Amino acid sequence: MNDLLAAARAARDAAYAPYSRFQVGAALRSATGRIFSGGNVENAAYPQGQCAEASALGAMVTAGERRVVEVLVIGSGPEPCAPCGGCRQRLNEFGGPDTVVHLAGTGGELVTTTLGELLPRAFGPSDLGAGSVAPASIAAVLAERAPGFVPAVGLILGSGLGEIADAIMPEAVIDYRDLPGFPRPTVSGHAGRLVLGRLGGVPVACLQGRVHLYEGRPPGEVARLVDALAEIGCRILLLTNAAGSLRPDVGPGALVVLSDHINLQGTNPLVGAARFVDMSAVYDAALRGVLFETAATAGVPLAEGVYLAVLGPCFETPAEIRAYRTLGADLVGMSTVPEAIAARAAGLRVAAISIVTNLAAGMSGAALSHQETLEQSGKAAAALRRLLEAAMPGFARATA
Repeated sequence: MNDLLAAARAARDAAYAPYSRFQVGAALRSATGRIFSGGNVENAAYPQGQCAEASALGAMVTAGERRVVEVLVIGSGPEPCAPCGGCRQRLNEFGGPDTVVHLAGTGGELVTTTLGELLPRAFGPSDLGAGSVAPASIAAVLAERAPGFVPAVGLILGSGLGEIADAIMPEAVIDYRDLPGFPRPTVSGHAGRLVLGRLGGVPVACLQGRVHLYEGRPPGEVARLVDALAEIGCRILLLTNAAGSLRPDVGPGALVVLSDHINLQGTNPLVGAARFVDMSAVYDAALRGVLFETAATAGVPLAEGVYLAVLGPCFETPAEIRAYRTLGADLVGMSTVPEAIAARAAGLRVAAISIVTNLAAGMSGAALSHQETLEQSGKAAAALRRLLEAAMPGFARATA
């Protein structure tokens, strides 16, 4: 943030404000990390003129950038300076509700907020319907950001597993907001980025974060993530998640390959689409074989089990866990199944791995929390990363 502050101060000191005598500087950080700054420019028709934020946005657009991720505004008065209403709308054109905005003044106080908090009911390009300048398809975005790149494997990362994306040699990193029709996660531990690149030498499309039904999303929106991977060329989908274990012998930190699932979420991503998909072999036996062979070679312990999906977002009761064990479940979680169903409907081959973050309710004296989920999945992420890197060539051979 200090780099933004320095750029905004320099722009403020160079601003042209002979009528109000209130100079303002603004600095913007774009999605690529570049900084653009500008100062307010007044004229004899004051108060008509150009705000500092508009000057900075003009410089950014002229340079070919279209996305703002962080803003700092500083005035010449002692109080933190906020963008005016018009400039909040201008920033919303190129940012979003979670865009970080820092407000500064000469008094040294710094207030950090978000564009959504400053302008909770913003009007932007999406409100214009056909007038939107957004690309027509996700494939069109990829053609622009990563020309010629065709992923073979799609990878969806679960809660707390975002760092696995760091193992990918990147071709492009795209925020979900830049992908037309793409739902954005609202849960901690899900960054909301599409990382395109090579993992273990294999071209992959990695979704760094998913959306869940318990976020209030319709099932079809959850399936949109999977449909997008099929649209850009993926033939295999590898799902990961954080799950609770119903088996005392498979405790926190264990990796478990899914052999089947039980859907108790009360809905299905194919509702309304009337696609009668065969679900007798959701999780590909050959891909599971690749994972077990790779794990044995890499020295990564790997179990196998049945995953039971509930709606959430609350954790299960001990009585529910006893019932789920009777049904034949080994793991319980709140994701993965809608994506697996959508993938089979799209013709993708599916494999899935759970990281066990806790023993399920009633099996230990520990209280369950999402924070524990993130901590435990983060601890096991290194082993999963090693397994996925080593398994990718085998996955690629499976698609040949």
